Amino acid sequence: MDLASDKDKMTPAKKSPAKVQSKDRDMGSALRSAYQKTVDETVPDEMLDLLSKLS
Repeated sequence: MDLASDKDKMTPAKKSPAKVQSKDRDMGSALRSAYQKTVDETVPDEMLDLLSKLS
């Protein structure tokens, strides 16, 4: 069973380089932001306790 619509089967229109660069920049910014939020998270005390038991 083919669920692709006629729109999906058509060849995609070429996007302007400015739009692609803008989307790439936005994606990069979102990824950097998500990474930084993860790095800035505190380690839960329970995890620190478990890690201390390993050493």
